[in-house]
Amino acid sequence: MNGLPKVVREERSPERCEFVILVEAANPWFQGHFPQFAILPGVVQIGWAEHYARTCYGFDGGIAALEQVKFKRPILPGATLTLMLKPDLAARKVRYEYRDTDTTYSTGILNFGGAA
Repeated sequence: MNGLPKVVREERSPERCEFVILVEAANPWFQGHFPQFAILPGVVQIGWAEHYARTCYGFDGGIAALEQVKFKRPILPGATLTLMLKPDLAARKVRYEYRDTDTTYSTGILNFGGAA
């Protein structure tokens, strides 16, 4: 996926992966969304979570479903966030959350469906 954020730090374990990311103002996903008030599109947030879930847990195939997706606060240019991923490997699902120390920005569950 083009336009990935800059990873400042990462921690990986079978129980959880965390990526501290810098959402740089020059990221191409901000262009045109929206000209007067740039925010990171929700579909990009989901795409980044999918990318890093595949990186951490090796899922292949497409996403069968998105579950419990919530966009609570807009992600603005220059934000430094933690992307937390918690897998349920037996169910082929990964819960994601974008947050900083005080605020949750978005959450959801990526359902990778049955074994490919």
